[in-house]
Amino acid sequence: MIWCAGYFWAAVRGGCRAPAGTTPDVRRNAGSPSMLKRFFSTDDFIHFGERYGIDYRFPALSSCRASGSEKHIVMQGDVEEMTLASGISLTRSDVRVLQPYESTSLHSCPLYMLVVLEGCVMLSLNGQEYVVRSGMAFCSQLGERQIMNARHQADCRLKTLSLGVGLGDGCQDEILALLLQQWQASGAPTFLWPVPGYLLCGLDSFRHRSGPPLARQMILEGVMLQLLGHCLTLRQQQQVGRAQAASGERRRLENIRRLLEQQPEKDYTLNELAQLAAMSSSSLRSKFRHAYGHSVFDYLRDCRLELARRYLTQGYSVQQAAWMSGYQHATNFSTAFRRRYGIAPSDVRAAC
Repeated sequence: MIWCAGYFWAAVRGGCRAPAGTTPDVRRNAGSPSMLKRFFSTDDFIHFGERYGIDYRFPALSSCRASGSEKHIVMQGDVEEMTLASGISLTRSDVRVLQPYESTSLHSCPLYMLVVLEGCVMLSLNGQEYVVRSGMAFCSQLGERQIMNARHQADCRLKTLSLGVGLGDGCQDEILALLLQQWQASGAPTFLWPVPGYLLCGLDSFRHRSGPPLARQMILEGVMLQLLGHCLTLRQQQQVGRAQAASGERRRLENIRRLLEQQPEKDYTLNELAQLAAMSSSSLRSKFRHAYGHSVFDYLRDCRLELARRYLTQGYSVQQAAWMSGYQHATNFSTAFRRRYGIAPSDVRAAC
C-alpha cells in the first residue's frame, strides 16, 4: 500500500500499482497495521518518485532538486496501513503539510475512494477539478486514461482515510468481485458524495488504535463494506435522479453555486436564492445537497473561508479578512476557520 499527504492511494496486489503522491519507507505487513515515520523530506519524495516514475513538484522549494545538499521537511504526521481479509487495502492518515507540493501519476486502481475527515483535498482528474471537503468522499477509477493530479497547500491539517479495491489476487472476496463488476458496468464513475454521520463515526473510531487487533480488523471490515455499499447505492440513486432531472434545472443550480463561489461575501437568504433558481426553498435545499454534497449555506461557508484565507495570505488582519469575506464577528470566523483548516487564522497571517 502506498500513500500521499492529503489523499492516500491504496495499492491492491495485482490490480493497483504505485500511483501519484507515493512516499518512501512504506513497510507493509499483510493483515496487520504498519506505521510510517513522522517526518518526510523532499529527498524522501524525490527518491521514491524516481523509483516509481512519479513527478513531485515543490513550488516554494524550486531549488531543492538541483542542490541536493539541504533537506527540506515537507510533511509531519502519522500514516497507518493495512490489508483487510477481504482484500481491501486501507490507509489512515493524520498529517500536517509543511511545504506546498504537487504530484502527478498515470498508475491504476479499478476502484479508489478517499474520505476526508478533516481538512480539504484538491484533486484534478483529466483537467476536471474536485475539492474534497471534510465529511465527503471521492470515488474514481484510476488509470492511463484517468490522470490524477493533486495539490497540497502548506499549513493544513489533514485527516483522511483511503481504500482501494483491485482485481486479481488482491480481491478474493466474492462480494468485492461483484462490486467491481457493477462498478465497471456503471462506467466506473468519478463523483463526490457526502458520507452519512453514522459512517463518519465508524471511520473516525479507526483513528483510536485500541482493542484486540483481530476485533479491530473485524470492525474495520464491516465499516469498509458499509462504506462501499453506501457508495454503490448512492451512485445508483444519483443515476436515476439525473435521468429524471431536466437539464435546465441543473443549469439553474449551477448558477446558484457559481454565485456563491464568486460573491461569497454577500448576504443571502434561502428564499432569495430559491427565487433565482426558479424553485421552492425546500427543492433548492434538497437538490443543491444532492448535486454538490453540501447544503447551500455549508457551501457558502466554505467559499467564505477560502476567500478569507486568500486575504490572510495577502497580509490583511484577521478582522479585515473576516469582514471582507462576509463574517460580521471575528470570533465566529476564527472558530469556523480552525474547524475547516485545523489552524487559527492568525497563524496563517503570521506565516506570511
